[in-house]
Amino acid sequence: MPIRVLISHESTAIPCEKCGYPTLHVAHLVTPEGQCIGRKLVCTLCQERESQEQEAPEKLPAG
Repeated sequence: MPIRVLISHESTAIPCEKCGYPTLHVAHLVTPEGQCIGRKLVCTLCQERESQEQEAPEKLPAG
């Protein structure tokens, strides 16, 4: 099982440098055994947008 990225419900969001929205959180990196092995800054808006772009990449015009 992969490492999980968990954001606390009590986390206070701050403005993201990339998108400008207050959607940047400190997330905990957690092993399958439940051990926290680190922290990471995660923008929930940018992450969602990047996931959607990976699923359906833009089509390039024929030419």
